[in-house]
Amino acid sequence: MFKKIKTRATDRHNQFYYLSSMLITFFGFYGFTYLVTWVTIQTTGDPQLLGNVMAITMLPAIALNLVAGRVLKYCSAKKMMFITDILTGFLFISAYCVLKTVNWQINCLITVAVLNKSIGVFYKLSNKTILPELFAPTNIQVINGYQTQIRQLAIVCATMLVTIALLWLTPATLILVMGVAFLISAGFDWQFRTHDATSSSSATIKASGRLQRPTWSLVYAVLGYLVDATIAVAIPWLVVSKLHGHWQLSWFLTANAAGILCAPLLLKRWSQQSLLTLTALTGGCLIFMWPTLSSLMFTMFLIGLLRGQANISFFTTIQQATTVDRNTLMMWVLTIIDTSTVIGNLLAPRLILTLGSWALPIIGVSILLFCLVRLISLRHHPKQSSSDIDEDC
Repeated sequence: MFKKIKTRATDRHNQFYYLSSMLITFFGFYGFTYLVTWVTIQTTGDPQLLGNVMAITMLPAIALNLVAGRVLKYCSAKKMMFITDILTGFLFISAYCVLKTVNWQINCLITVAVLNKSIGVFYKLSNKTILPELFAPTNIQVINGYQTQIRQLAIVCATMLVTIALLWLTPATLILVMGVAFLISAGFDWQFRTHDATSSSSATIKASGRLQRPTWSLVYAVLGYLVDATIAVAIPWLVVSKLHGHWQLSWFLTANAAGILCAPLLLKRWSQQSLLTLTALTGGCLIFMWPTLSSLMFTMFLIGLLRGQANISFFTTIQQATTVDRNTLMMWVLTIIDTSTVIGNLLAPRLILTLGSWALPIIGVSILLFCLVRLISLRHHPKQSSSDIDEDC
């Protein structure tokens, strides 16, 4: 499935264990997230409650990102990944035991979701930071592409398998399976072979000014994650309220995942497209997101394609940064992104209840206008500093 990396023997070794760990971890995380979404919508049918649940699970991440950045100075990323997978495994196994003895299912799931996200903050930061310690700089973008594909494969598998398994199994049993999977992932984490990331600094990107202050790149990333958060609430609501179905949700998520799976392939042929262009195209897709099967299938695929390419380009730039304190840079990036997700989760239900099916198209028009203003600004300031211009690339 994966192309072998030939730069170093450690790269080939780490490729198997890192990507295998990602497959298990993403399956468990997104499988549980989908389970919470399904139970909440199926039980209440209230998009406001779903948005509040998503926001509650994200709120601890904002502060904990700052804590995780400090912890990484004293604990290696490898150890942190191992510890967090162990903790998540035992959390899910404990949740299984609790769900077998109590009746308040939704409250328990929300509590576990908050704890799972809190632990996941430490895992995500270490996962994003460790790549320069595992792979040569020239291979980081390749690994990010593979990770993106594995992430979407896991989402598709988790979504479909959870939907099917719920016909025969209880949510508690599924959580138990996920807990065991996280313990297996911890075993893969421990097999990583790390090296000094600074030893390969000659192959990193030289434009350190851009990497030290990625202002506009972060703006585009924030807009992208606001879109992701809004879609996460809007699509389940549209399926239940407008399409009056259930299986369509799996189809739309699969279409979105298929688009992100294709993003690394598109990146090879379309790598010079700026984040500004990708953000504008994402806004254009939102305009056509009407509550019909064909419209949502097509636009979810396109948005997945565009968001996948944008994320690979953005995080590769940050991970290849020549700045000494890469942990701090990534810490602030993830803090800003998680804050954007919380805002999106809180605002999306209100927009949906106010604008109905027009919510996504209106957001798309707003993003297009923002990108147009930014483009006009760039064209009217030809003497703008090269670092600011590079951030749009």
